[in-house]
Amino acid sequence: MRTERQPGRRTGRRRPPRRRSDRVETLTTWLFCAVAAALLVVTAAVGTWVHAAAWDTVRQRAADLVQTSATTLSDVPAAPRDGGLASVYGGVRWTDAHGTVHTGFTQVPALTKAGRTVTIWTDRQGDVVGPPPGPEFPPIMTAVSVLGMLGAGGMVLALALWSERRWLDRLRAAEWACEWRRVEPGWSGREGSGRH
Repeated sequence: MRTERQPGRRTGRRRPPRRRSDRVETLTTWLFCAVAAALLVVTAAVGTWVHAAAWDTVRQRAADLVQTSATTLSDVPAAPRDGGLASVYGGVRWTDAHGTVHTGFTQVPALTKAGRTVTIWTDRQGDVVGPPPGPEFPPIMTAVSVLGMLGAGGMVLALALWSERRWLDRLRAAEWACEWRRVEPGWSGREGSGRH
């Protein structure tokens, strides 16, 4: 038996009507996805820039500093006050490139005896300075910047998502209340609804 198609009716499945809150939720979901993707792209760009800048700093500091031999002036204690054992501050004497003798304090290995030769770092003026950053410096700076950006961006996104959910819940509650006011009289058979 053949069924006639009624004019004006669409064939196939019809999508149910969507509430305003559903449309807003779809829009904000796409917006949050776009912001999260942008955060990842910006974080990658910043991480790349920080990594390159950190390597430039390492190269610049290595070019500006000179390894110099120095002599310890006194015995260095076994343990510094903070409990570390790798190095402590001790008095040293060194001669710069111009032949001038200097004395000062710098980090030297723990348990170093007086009169021992240690390697220190000096700047172009011959003053003692800390060692230049090593090859671990760029990855550490990159990790700190990337994790910081992802953490801060993630917190902002989480706060925005939480706020959006609360607002959507209030919007849905208002829509449901409005629909109930329209449907309830006919459903309950109250006077004026036409049902008895």
